[in-house]
Amino acid sequence: MTPTLLEGTPVPEVDILFLGSPGVGKATFLSQIEHVHNGRLNLSAPRKRIFAPTEPLSWDVTLFGRPYKFRIHVSTSSLFVDPFPAEPAFTIIAFSVSSRESLHNAQFYWRKQLSMHYSDLEHNMPVMLLGLKRDERTEKRMEDGTFECVMPQEALRVAQEMRCDRYAECSALTGELMWETLEDITRTAAMTTTENGGMTQYSCSVM
Repeated sequence: MTPTLLEGTPVPEVDILFLGSPGVGKATFLSQIEHVHNGRLNLSAPRKRIFAPTEPLSWDVTLFGRPYKFRIHVSTSSLFVDPFPAEPAFTIIAFSVSSRESLHNAQFYWRKQLSMHYSDLEHNMPVMLLGLKRDERTEKRMEDGTFECVMPQEALRVAQEMRCDRYAECSALTGELMWETLEDITRTAAMTTTENGGMTQYSCSVM
């Protein structure tokens, strides 16, 4: 039975797209969600590895004094071919901070595919660029002098170019910024159920 706010009133349900190329860390991130409590990640808790889920992952959250049900639809391919919902409310596009190629794919493939498939919703659907594997970032430089990994200021600039509403990054392995990232995700998702929605008018806020 679906939990209710009041008798006969259904809990708000929010469909979230979680896009990104294979290998960027989406599965590890999702496997850690249930282990984040009271502002920190329980690193001693056993992790359930999530492989190419065939159904949306349900995530029950209480926020602003009311319950919500989030359904996370994860991309399982390098292409935009999964059976995504017709009207998602919020999209997260992930990349790995240790892979410049994954950021390039986020900007020039996943963002463009999102716009192509959901052109009617684009002006009302908040989009977050999410950097995963933060623990793998180093300051090592390549031969041309640029950093080998994606630096925060570079990712923020790309997020602005992608017309994203938010940028966040974290490490699901060490727990660094996991709580803050999840808090930003849940607040944005919850706000999509309100009259004002979860958009920030492309200011690309950083949590």
